[in-house]
Order: sequence, then structure tokens, then C-alpha cells
Amino acid sequence: MKGQDTIVTNKDRGKWIGLLGSADLQDLEAARKELADKVDITFVVKPETGMIMVQAKADGSNGRFNLGEVTVSRCVLEVKKRFMGTSWVMGSDLRHAELAALFDALLQDPDTHDRLATTLIKELKEKQTAKNKQLAQDASDTQVEFFTLKRGE
Repeated sequence: MKGQDTIVTNKDRGKWIGLLGSADLQDLEAARKELADKVDITFVVKPETGMIMVQAKADGSNGRFNLGEVTVSRCVLEVKKRFMGTSWVMGSDLRHAELAALFDALLQDPDTHDRLATTLIKELKEKQTAKNKQLAQDASDTQVEFFTLKRGE
């Protein structure tokens, strides 16, 4: 699908919001520099930093408990007075929150969706997959196997 025929689902949007929120700032800055035209941005909520409470479960069967607070940055903006972009980013990087919200909005715009989906989002997916593989490899390197011996036989 090209241009005006692009249909964005909530599932697709959720995936790219996650990728944008966990992306490296350098990747987002590079993609921002590639945008040829000036983007008309109106801030609904300017980038700001706050804290949220993180909850956890001890073993999956008990109720949740408050683990602690985490610093997050958020931003809500509108592009072309039509597409609303939002972001929540772990940490206090306001620029990261702004760029993530900008690309969320631009990915909803049929004029820029296909180009960004095949460049920026594809690149971020590949980097996330490589990072996940490396984490899995690091975890498997530290795996310990236990065995027991029967006594008395």
C-alpha cells in the first residue's frame, strides 16, 4: 500500500511506539536530519520529565507490589494539525521524547508512513533483534546446569 491507501492499526502503532521509545537517540537524530522538508509541529504537551511507580510480582501468583519509581520523559505533539504523536521514554532525555513523538505522528501520516516504515522502523527492528540475540547469548553463557548423584548404590 502506498500513500493515501496506508491503513495504520493500533497493533502496528504499538510496535513502532515501543521501537521509538527504546531506540538510540543517535538513530532518531539521524532520521530527523533526513527529513527534507520543514515539519509543522504544535506541542500539546512539551517534553517533560517525571516519575512513575513500577509494579512487580514476586512469583507470578501473588499480588503486585510497588517495586520503585522510574524516571520517564513524555511528549505529545501534533503534525500538520492532523496527526497526534505521543511518547513515553525511560530516563530524562527530553530530546528523545520529542523525536519519538514526532516520528509517531509522521508514521500515522500516509504521505510519510511508507518511507519511514521501510527505513527507520526497519532499521530499529533489526537493531532490536540483534540486541535481543546478544542478551540471550549473554544469558546462556552464564547458565549453570545442576545434577545430582545417588548415594549408597
